[in-house]
Amino acid sequence: MKPASSPHGTQTWLSAVRAYNLCEMVVGARLAAIDLRIGDLEVLATLATKPGLSQRELAARCFVTKSGVSMLLTQMAARDWVRREDDPADARAKRLFLTERGMALAARAMRVQAEVVTAMVTGSSPAEIAAVGVTMERVCARLEALRLADRRGA
Repeated sequence: MKPASSPHGTQTWLSAVRAYNLCEMVVGARLAAIDLRIGDLEVLATLATKPGLSQRELAARCFVTKSGVSMLLTQMAARDWVRREDDPADARAKRLFLTERGMALAARAMRVQAEVVTAMVTGSSPAEIAAVGVTMERVCARLEALRLADRRGA
């Protein structure tokens, strides 16, 4: 079967991009009201759900460069949101954890995100939501394969 050609595929893709951008704008504005940024949400939510990650693991999960996440973690540590602990298995490594203050902020930020997601799916049936999820998983798998192929070719 031939892939969807331009007009239909492009319009669908542009709709997905527009939805993503609008979602980021709404979440970003709501986070700004509580003095947080999208990057803060990503780090806080990731460490709230996966405590003890290394800086490298966190950067990979958040799609941020190691230097970018390092700068963000330094700011967050200064605000008492994140703490670094020695890795018992590797003396060179540090493991990342949220402080009590960081956990409270993570919960607040994740509520903001959940409210926006709820608004996005209101009026959609469970089957429609599931179909979007399945489709996006396939899209992600194809894009990941392209990314890996590009890395090998570079």
